[in-house]
Amino acid sequence: MERRGIPQMPGVLLRNVCVLAREIWQRHDGAMPHRTPIAAALSLSAAMALTGANVAFGKAIAAEIPVYLFVLFRFVVASAVLALMVRGEGGPRLREMSGAQRRDLLLMALLGMVGFTVFMFEGVKRTAAADAGIITASLPAVVAVLGVALAGDRLSRLQTAAAALAVAGLLLIQVTGAAAGGATPIGNMLVAGAVLCEASFVLLGKRLAPPFQPLRLSLGANLVALVMAVPLAIPQAAAFDVWSVRPGMWLLGTWYALAASVICLWLWYRGLPYVETWLAGLATAAIPVAALVASALFLGEAIGAWRLLGAALVIGAIAVGALSTQPQRRAIGQEGPR
Repeated sequence: MERRGIPQMPGVLLRNVCVLAREIWQRHDGAMPHRTPIAAALSLSAAMALTGANVAFGKAIAAEIPVYLFVLFRFVVASAVLALMVRGEGGPRLREMSGAQRRDLLLMALLGMVGFTVFMFEGVKRTAAADAGIITASLPAVVAVLGVALAGDRLSRLQTAAAALAVAGLLLIQVTGAAAGGATPIGNMLVAGAVLCEASFVLLGKRLAPPFQPLRLSLGANLVALVMAVPLAIPQAAAFDVWSVRPGMWLLGTWYALAASVICLWLWYRGLPYVETWLAGLATAAIPVAALVASALFLGEAIGAWRLLGAALVIGAIAVGALSTQPQRRAIGQEGPR
């Protein structure tokens, strides 16, 4: 294959995925039969497993593609696919948003899209992908704590215990990772910053999800993030040699963008209406498991006993947090992968 054909490879893949993804979503959005709780739980778990695996993939991408250029690339790919998929989706249009809703969308793009990607990629450059995946799995506990700080929520005893378990797991990862030399405190702190950004995205999304539908909301956030990413990418673009990146890495980057903003979104909302809150929360336990597996198999990272213990504490926090919401019924259109 000639080199001049390399940059077109993601475009070919993108066009094919656009057609497939739109057909899948239309089948889901139309007359889809009622799903069993087991099938719905598997769909949610698959979304979270892809999220965890993407942490390891992100470390590989950050090693070859400048972070801010990839941030721009991600939003270009995701916006192009979502623009095709959103046709025919019901609900109000983004232009019908009020001033307050537009402000929330702007903050969602700044924190949950640009902020999350920048912090995550800068973090995985400086820490082990396995540790980053475990830290990312603390999202439910962080959302609960932020809900107390920003939305006036109250934590139950089980939710307090869940937050304590998550903190214990993260402290264990921080201390043992730094002692082993495989991670740096700054790297783990950057990944924690990404989790804070994502938690803010979740809380903002709760205010917008009804009445705005998930595809259109995701498209709006990706488009705003795309505009924000342009000035960040320009300084790196001047010195970037596109031929220095392997074709397979562009394909992996395309997969990352589609998995994060399209495939996980579809899987999440495919199962969300058919499970209770506690089961949806429990599905996030797939994040650290998938991150550990992908880190070991794809990156060759060693998974020691301390990492497994840290992951167990975070998974325990997810389980306790899920049990704390067991009596409640999950509402359609709440937070999920974006």
